[in-house]
Amino acid sequence: MIGLATESGVLRGAGIGAISGAVFSIEVAEASRDLWHSGDSGVWTVLYMVDIISSLLSGRLVREKVGPAVQSAVQSQISAISSPFAETSDLFDTGGSRGLPADAVRRLPAMEIAADSAVDAAGEALCCSVCLQDFRVGEPARRLPGCRHVFHVSCIDCWLLRHGSCPLCRRDI
Repeated sequence: MIGLATESGVLRGAGIGAISGAVFSIEVAEASRDLWHSGDSGVWTVLYMVDIISSLLSGRLVREKVGPAVQSAVQSQISAISSPFAETSDLFDTGGSRGLPADAVRRLPAMEIAADSAVDAAGEALCCSVCLQDFRVGEPARRLPGCRHVFHVSCIDCWLLRHGSCPLCRRDI
């Protein structure tokens, strides 16, 4: 049986191989049943079996039967992975407001990260929840009105242009 190599991993390739094997088994069982019930001469039976074996060895059977279904599933996963962040739908979308206008985002107050605001009460470094990078003293940041969550200016500005709510608590801005 021909295995299918995938760039996405051994387990996915093994799964596709298992599906291919199951499809092949069904095809062989159906072909054997059809041959048994047919009134064809021995020559046609031999030619039919040669065709099945050659399609197995060349991978044609897998491409024709399994290919379209697997290709569709793989393509949907690849397109989900390769699409830019801005184009993917938000899993936690609550149907609230869409992005804010650029001038409204620019009007939000900015601050500079001070030594005391870069760490929490336990002395651990705080990080921006959008980019997951630690805050550094002197970096520009925004504290959102209402919820008071703090983010890097560039991170939260991009977020707010698309969403209009806090990325942590989803409160509308």
